[in-house]
Formats: sequence, C-alpha cells, structure tokens
Amino acid sequence: MSSQYFRTINVEPSAPQTLIPKDSKLLSNKISSISHLVSDLSAAVEDLETLDLPQLDDQFDFYEEVERFQISLIKSALRVTGGSQVKAARLLKLKATTLNAKMKLFRLIER
Repeated sequence: MSSQYFRTINVEPSAPQTLIPKDSKLLSNKISSISHLVSDLSAAVEDLETLDLPQLDDQFDFYEEVERFQISLIKSALRVTGGSQVKAARLLKLKATTLNAKMKLFRLIER
C-alpha cells in the first residue's frame, strides 16, 4: 500500500481544552442560538402533530374544524413571534384587534 493513505498520529498529550469560551458574549450567543433552535424544532413537531385531517363522515362538523384550524394557526403564530400578539397578527395578516377578539372567543386568553 502507498504511504499516501496513512497519516501520522501525534500521541503526545495536548493541553486541556477549555469548554467555556473566553468571550462570555460568544457563549451567551451560542446558548441563545441553541435555545431558538430548540424552540423552532419544538414548534415544527407541534405543527406536524396538528396536520391530521378529519374523517369526512356523519360526525364531521365543518365549523368545528375551521375553529380548530384557526386556533392552530393562532398558536403557531404566537409561538413563532415569541407570544407577541401584534407580531402574530401581522404574520396572519389580521388586525391586532381581530386577533385579540379571536383569542378571547377561542378562550386562548381571558376576557
């Protein structure tokens, strides 16, 4: 076999690696990024769970399904916007007052 396929391995002990970066702002940014990623992944999993389509049978109620879908959209928009109703309303292309009224109607907030 040719020596081009082999690599020299240094067996000398190296200096211990620090697990905490010297720059605490960098660490804070990394933790924040991971936190956002976990939140986004959690939201994506929840969204996947709500994609179940109802059976169209005698028990099907169009208005209940529309309400369920609206609630799901509102919850997703609030999750994406960190709970901001104003930003969620913008995302859903609704007036903030309309979103607030729907949230009260669906008992997502207290009246």
